Amino acid sequence: MKIKNTIKTFTGRLFDKTRGFKRAVELKRLEKYANEIDMVLTLYNKKSCDETMMVKSFRKSSGETTVRKTHQEDVEKIAKEIAKKLGLNEQIVGIMAKHHDIGHTFLGHSGEWWISNIQDDDGLGMVCHNAVGARELVFTEHIYDQIIEKIKVHNPEIGPRELEKIRESLWLIMDGINTHNGETPEKEYIPDVRKTEKESELEMLKCYSIKGYDRTIKPATAEASLMRRSDQISYTPLDMVDGLREGLVRDEEGNIIDTLDEDYIQVLTALGIDKQEIDIANKEKSYSKIAERLKEIFINDVIENSTKEKITMSPKIMTLMNELRNLNNQKAVNNVILKEDQETYPSAIRKLRDKYAKIFLEENLDKKIEQRGETGTQNKEKRECNRFLATTLRLSQEGLETEEEAKAPSEHSKNDEKFISYILKSDVRDLQFTKRTSKMALIKSIEEELDIARDCVLKQKTYQDKEELGLDYTNKNARIKHYISDYLKKLNTGKMIGYNEENRRAEIEKIYKEVLAEKQPEYYDDMKTRVAKLMADKYIASLNDSEFLQLLKEEGLILEEQAKSLTRKYKDIEDLKGEVYIQSNWKTVSETQKENTVIEGDVK
Repeated sequence: MKIKNTIKTFTGRLFDKTRGFKRAVELKRLEKYANEIDMVLTLYNKKSCDETMMVKSFRKSSGETTVRKTHQEDVEKIAKEIAKKLGLNEQIVGIMAKHHDIGHTFLGHSGEWWISNIQDDDGLGMVCHNAVGARELVFTEHIYDQIIEKIKVHNPEIGPRELEKIRESLWLIMDGINTHNGETPEKEYIPDVRKTEKESELEMLKCYSIKGYDRTIKPATAEASLMRRSDQISYTPLDMVDGLREGLVRDEEGNIIDTLDEDYIQVLTALGIDKQEIDIANKEKSYSKIAERLKEIFINDVIENSTKEKITMSPKIMTLMNELRNLNNQKAVNNVILKEDQETYPSAIRKLRDKYAKIFLEENLDKKIEQRGETGTQNKEKRECNRFLATTLRLSQEGLETEEEAKAPSEHSKNDEKFISYILKSDVRDLQFTKRTSKMALIKSIEEELDIARDCVLKQKTYQDKEELGLDYTNKNARIKHYISDYLKKLNTGKMIGYNEENRRAEIEKIYKEVLAEKQPEYYDDMKTRVAKLMADKYIASLNDSEFLQLLKEEGLILEEQAKSLTRKYKDIEDLKGEVYIQSNWKTVSETQKENTVIEGDVK
């Protein structure tokens, strides 16, 4: 048995080596066309370029505050520097890094979290910016076709076989975007070289459907693994600088601390930054040099401890980097969202979502997408689809639906027409992705809520309604209480005796089928409504900060006085600590980070 296991392990390692080599060859093939790939991706990476990172952009007070464009270019620079030393593909890791945050919603992680919690109330899964970016590019924009067309224009001599090979490898870049997320500080990143394109697309789907799934997936390449580490190396020092610059760091009396305090100094000196450097930075109140020194320390440590097969850091530096991130969370990130944000934005998003979902259903937008048929890769199909799409978009922008209705007046506002135009860019593949998301999220919602209900009954616990300031969990709480009532009846009649995993799976399947058959209308939307809500949320998630705020104003969801308050600068808020609201999930994330900071062999 021991010999068999040894042979199996050896064979597995040999296979992984072979797959790793094949991946390197695929990326080398893409490298020749890095400029064309980057040109196409850049067209879609303008939305969030001017949006700020940690700081809410409506509240930023300094032109130096880090924006996503700066951060993405910083990650690109870091990743390429490390890749060069490790012998990895500089050009491809640079492309991944430069466009990794392409899917961020308005107001960064907060917008992402608000939409996710609104969806959770309806059992519709969540939104993850990493998956949003990859999904938009693959299923809405058909980025692979666009890249191939661009390559053909710039390289007219290229043959169909080479184009086919390029197309077969492009998913590796999207995989890098989809797997870059993850707040938990892992010890090391080892790529999943056995992953296929289908598996990568399934991971994308699961990011929308399973809570926390985005934290678990492994990149398919060492380059994507490196980019993920480079992301942390970039934002950790930048968050520290932005926190100090924007007046987010306060003492116990609420006074602004715009210098590095003893907590920061302790970690920075342990990382090797001279106390004199820190004193000069504090005197000048300029921390860019400190941030660059930190990045240099982290970069060198990754280079010294990593290989092509494994991206890692020394226990000491990794621990200290994570401690620095914990300090940022405690001193700055925790102060980013105010109670007025939490009371205003989630309810406004829900109202927008419900309005757009209603339009989706009334206008039968799913049928219009299906009538177009799936976008083909053959030229004839593609030309027909693009011609239809161009006509549809032109007509919808004018408030029209079909050429026969060209003379009919529009019943929709300009904002509604923008939504319709956006939705009609989708095709059958994107609609199918949404339907699959709806079904998978439904199963996961049933599973989670049954488990909560059963736990309450078997342990004789009273269910505490899920609550969060500004958010409504009426539907979710009602479902769980309904399940609790059912379990209590089973318990009283002895039907809970001998309950096992088979019973659990049967219950989930039964409820799932009932929802599909529309037999639980008091607890679940029908499938068409679920898809309509997901497509509405997809549109809302595509808005940038300024578009989102303008839409709320035009829709009357916030008044002018509210807008003034919602855009106050952090430095101008006297009682910042009194106005701060910390999201419940952020408390969990922050605590998890602290727990994972101390690792084996760490040196403090």
